[in-house]
Amino acid sequence: MALGVLGGTAEVALRASPRFGLGFFEQLTWLTLGVAQNLAVVVGALIVARLAGRVGLRVLGDRPVGMAAAALLALHLGLWYRFERVLNLYARDPQVWGGLLLIAVGAALVGLSLDRLLRRSARFAILGAALAFWAALIRGAPAEPAVGEGTNVLLVTWDTTRPDRLGPYGGPAATPILDRLAAEGVTFEQAVTTAPLTQPAHLSILTGQPTTETGVVVNGTQLGERGAMIQHRMKAAGYTTGAAVSGFPLHSKYGWDQGFDLYDDDFGAIPGLHRLSLTHASEQLLLPGNTLREREGAGATRRARQFIERNADGAWFFWLHLFDPHAPYEALDVADAPTDGPPLDLPGYWPPPHRRITSADWLIHAYDAELARVDGYTGQVIATLERLGLLEDTVVVVTADHGESLTEHGLLFDHGEDLYDPSLRVPLVVRAPGVGQSGARVGCQVSVIDLVPTVEALVGLPPAEAQGRSLVPALRGEGCADTPVVSTAPGERTPDPPIDASVREPPYKLIQYAARPDAPAREALFNLEDDPGELRDISGSPEALGKQRAMKGATEGAPEVQAPELDEGSMDALRVLGYIE
Repeated sequence: MALGVLGGTAEVALRASPRFGLGFFEQLTWLTLGVAQNLAVVVGALIVARLAGRVGLRVLGDRPVGMAAAALLALHLGLWYRFERVLNLYARDPQVWGGLLLIAVGAALVGLSLDRLLRRSARFAILGAALAFWAALIRGAPAEPAVGEGTNVLLVTWDTTRPDRLGPYGGPAATPILDRLAAEGVTFEQAVTTAPLTQPAHLSILTGQPTTETGVVVNGTQLGERGAMIQHRMKAAGYTTGAAVSGFPLHSKYGWDQGFDLYDDDFGAIPGLHRLSLTHASEQLLLPGNTLREREGAGATRRARQFIERNADGAWFFWLHLFDPHAPYEALDVADAPTDGPPLDLPGYWPPPHRRITSADWLIHAYDAELARVDGYTGQVIATLERLGLLEDTVVVVTADHGESLTEHGLLFDHGEDLYDPSLRVPLVVRAPGVGQSGARVGCQVSVIDLVPTVEALVGLPPAEAQGRSLVPALRGEGCADTPVVSTAPGERTPDPPIDASVREPPYKLIQYAARPDAPAREALFNLEDDPGELRDISGSPEALGKQRAMKGATEGAPEVQAPELDEGSMDALRVLGYIE
């Protein structure tokens, strides 16, 4: 039993990190559950040993402590080997079953041969468990808040959000919080993203670089070390940095936690639990998609509020990501959806209950309900700022990574492969106390890569090496000119897709389609002023050829695609979310 306690506390101690931002009682819960899991293994081993003794297997039955130690050792080594070393191989592969068999036999030999010694080491195991317990609490304690001065920054990204459904843009969704921020700040009417995918778009938001510079154009790509991200610069300036994300493409396994003092990507109901080996194994075997893929915004919002309360006396930067608007839409009860008649041809990753729905209007209403939900979560954070007296000392930016097609161009409630405006247009509302006229609207085209230089200018940091431009002059009403925006998208949902590109230069938009195995490369040009729905391709016409040639140069030389090396769990998670097929 002492070995079981040691196993549980030691595992938590090894995995604990201040970056998780867990409070004392959350850490205590994690430790308790870790011990409980390991004790369950020990009890199981003891029962097997007793049964083995009764059927005459004296070697096993006479060495119950050795069996318990062998079970713990084999379990943890086996799970590490299966999920870290040979995850991409099938169980029938000799490297998998052979390695696991070798671990099991080796652990059994070690445990059984040391049974007598282990019987005498209970006190040492208890001492080790106590030390591991305190080590876990110490290693997992959140970093002390910074006491530096400066304007706080709250960056809120709503996933999969198109502006024309939101209150400030005349949309029908109930968004009173965003309406208020727009009334007290500045609304940008033509903000455009660099990609209709979560990971590449967010990397552009945090670096100020387009995907043609970051090289990240598909989800599931390892970021590597990127010292130019805004959280690095804020941290170097004395800010405490934090983030809470809600979707698997932003998981720390891809490198998103770099530069953050706190990075909460724990999608489980109990913080820390799914990082334990046994929980991880059960998730791989039992959960759809073999991993936790997303969470409702309540968990991320709670962590944001805790972070702000803890750092109320210092300067901080916090990024809150809310995944709720991403399909499938679950803010309304799917049992109330109409199912009479032919079902809609929804994307394959939608779950079976939704795939029986027959009304596009009902799903659009459900999408609006998701927007209302994230507006409410955003309001909880704003309320915390007000309660602490911090709202007037905080720059608040609300935007999105990309939009969503709600039946346009025959795309039913989907995004990721196309470069039409429903997927590329995003909201952008900036509330910067003391800067700009309340309720102002800016009509020029801007890009999500403009956010880094804008935030840095607002808090007084020197300009970073970003390709975006500062929007502070526009916030102050000093004028704003359209800037071309280049966007990219994988043309197919495959691990190594062709990459399409577009350049939006009002009133024109050029889309360049990469060659496919079954189709040559081609282009499409739209006049957005005359054809806002992008229904009439005017490429090749005499009046468009000159503009087409000029715009084509904006996408030359890019992107250098970083093909993601996906493990099996990532492939399943991205498949369930609809990013690959």
